[in-house]
Amino acid sequence: MSRSKFELNLDTVRKLALFVLNSLADQPKEWVAVGKAYQELHGFGDDPIFNQVFVRLFTVMRDEMWVGSPQEGPKFTVGLTFKGQTVIRHEAEIDLIYKRHFHSWAKTIEAAARKRRHLDQQRAAKEQKVQKMQEKAKSKEARRKEEVKRQAKARQKREMSSLVESGKRIRSSLSKSNNEQLLNLWKANTSRAANSTGQKKNEHLLIVSAVEKEWRRRVRDLPEVEAFKWPTTDVGSGHGGGDFERAEESFLKVLGYTVGKTNGLPASTRQLILDRCFSGHLPPVEGISALRMWGEPKSALRLRKIAYHIAGLAKNFKKMQSRGYEDAISDWEDDLKYMHDKYYVLHFGFSWPGRGL
Repeated sequence: MSRSKFELNLDTVRKLALFVLNSLADQPKEWVAVGKAYQELHGFGDDPIFNQVFVRLFTVMRDEMWVGSPQEGPKFTVGLTFKGQTVIRHEAEIDLIYKRHFHSWAKTIEAAARKRRHLDQQRAAKEQKVQKMQEKAKSKEARRKEEVKRQAKARQKREMSSLVESGKRIRSSLSKSNNEQLLNLWKANTSRAANSTGQKKNEHLLIVSAVEKEWRRRVRDLPEVEAFKWPTTDVGSGHGGGDFERAEESFLKVLGYTVGKTNGLPASTRQLILDRCFSGHLPPVEGISALRMWGEPKSALRLRKIAYHIAGLAKNFKKMQSRGYEDAISDWEDDLKYMHDKYYVLHFGFSWPGRGL
């Protein structure tokens, strides 16, 4: 509960003086008790202005012989004098002591209060101005962010529209592309799909699927009987008697699958290549016999070929005495586990022999 505040003016001094004089009219009382009674009556509490006015009023009343005390100090009892009794009936005496002892003080307090109010108003106006500036800055920043968001959304929409139209053109012209161009398209869009989300990822995967569909069409046109390189008896420049039969190149390598610290792909890209290698159609770059060795899409043979190839690479590099292949081996083992969990266990439901492929 908030307490009242004592204001120094003629009216308040007159009321206080009359209260004191009337309180002492019946019998002497302690000066402090009279002051506390007035404070409680008006709810001033421990008001510093009231305390100062009350002490000064006691001094003036004693000097004017309105009250008398046998000893000095406010703790002692004081009584009303004959002169004090006449003041009760002639309040003009109170107005005179106010003019002599309190008027200039009241003016000083009033001037200080006006100055304080003025300073408070200035501070409030300054704070309000700062607040308005801050609100204006916030509003401006919010509009700027909203505009940036709107522009980004519009740009994404344009890019998405351009990507969709570009994808349609690419898919409609695949039959005119050679095998190398198709393979480059497949690699580029697989990598982009691995690093995209939502519709953008789907658009890249549409191109990947369209390329695989074109590969499937071209595989049907491959001759059942393939020509092969005729051997010679010429000694090659390398060790041994030359390669009379070209070693098979993995489709994983053809599709751009790489591991390791130097040229390795991120795990998301590698695993998307493995997913497409397992479930999609392979490029017709190795001939019909190589394609048959890798089996049909989503077949156990296709999974076996991928798994054994990755495991074989990891084993061979583990046998090497030279160091520096730890990252590559770790990538192979991570990818082998990925294929095992996703396809060996979940897709086919194989429970044995586990990952020891």
